[in-house]
Amino acid sequence: MGRVLFLLFATVALIVFEYSRRKNIKKSLLSFAILMYLFVVGYSGTILMRAALPLYFIHLIAVIIGYITLLWYLWSGRLFWYLFIIPLATIALYVGLNFLEGSRYEAFSPFITYV
Repeated sequence: MGRVLFLLFATVALIVFEYSRRKNIKKSLLSFAILMYLFVVGYSGTILMRAALPLYFIHLIAVIIGYITLLWYLWSGRLFWYLFIIPLATIALYVGLNFLEGSRYEAFSPFITYV
């Protein structure tokens, strides 16, 4: 978790540095919004999909690709917006599979009454 926070703060510093260099408020605000989106979607996917390891690893790779795409946007100015949808699509796939198949990853709970 420490490395993730370090990357988060380093990216915020990079966004601030980019703003101080070019004075492009639109690019800076969009970069900050994308960073927060990646952080929230990455964290929620980590909490949600730990039980299904193959889908969790795909989600983790998708978040890393989104982060690299954000760095590419800061460096070159080209935004590949469709790469930011992939982490959200993995969460939607997990929820859809749970809806269709049911969750096989529930732990036994003494508080659940079985009929």
